[in-house]
Amino acid sequence: MKLLVGYTADQRGAEAIELASALVAGTRDASLKIAIVLPASTPFNAVYPGGDHGFSTILSAQVDRWAAEALALVPEGIAASAVARSVPSVAEGLIALGEEFGAHGIVLGGRKRHRAGFFSPGAIANALLHSSPMAVFMSSPASLATLRAANGKITRLTAFVGDRPGAREVIGLSARIAAACALPLRVATLISQAELANSEQELGDHLAKTRSYLEELTESLGLDAAIEVVSGQGLDEATAQLSWQDGDLALLGSARLAAPRRLFIGPKAQRILGQLNVPMGVIPTLDAAR
Repeated sequence: MKLLVGYTADQRGAEAIELASALVAGTRDASLKIAIVLPASTPFNAVYPGGDHGFSTILSAQVDRWAAEALALVPEGIAASAVARSVPSVAEGLIALGEEFGAHGIVLGGRKRHRAGFFSPGAIANALLHSSPMAVFMSSPASLATLRAANGKITRLTAFVGDRPGAREVIGLSARIAAACALPLRVATLISQAELANSEQELGDHLAKTRSYLEELTESLGLDAAIEVVSGQGLDEATAQLSWQDGDLALLGSARLAAPRRLFIGPKAQRILGQLNVPMGVIPTLDAAR
């Protein structure tokens, strides 16, 4: 697996490298490309270090130090190089670099804690979550605490899917990621009781139907996956019902209105994202008609 890390020379950048290293560890051709993106007014583009040492211009001493510090954070056994690039837009620059280096995803650090108590993505992450053609993975101090409790290893992948048709693609891609990382797969669906008629019978029937649908779907895909269908009065309460273990990674899919091969995170997925204290990723759609 090859990931592009959006790096800043602070705690957020270190967290991004920590998460990216855990994601690629043990995968085939594990490698990281650490991207230091700078305002367009910065007069250079360069790669440091790596196979291509042909600098188009000379790196500033400061960027040189940032690159060396970033590479020193990557564990042994993972190939890594850094690239510095002047870009008019950080999000667009990360997408361009990810495509240029054939990355499977972009990793960012430092989701922010909102005053109301939930996490919200920063401006760059938010832009990527509405435009990236590749997966976007995010960390936070709280989520990395769970990763560190698992000795820095991802131990399970949880794929979030809705309770309506359209889960096949998210489950299939999540299963491929889980297989590449040698992880067990859990498929989770959250159901808000507020969106159903006020009837225990209807709720019970809906939960059973959703579970049956997911069981048939995972079986048709030849997957051995744990399935959890949980409900609450609202989405937040349903999210709180789901249990987590150290080293968990959560994956969410794009909204149905997303363009093919592009991320567009929907309001429900964004709400779930804000409630979780584990590392997470959002994956793009491949088929707009799903």
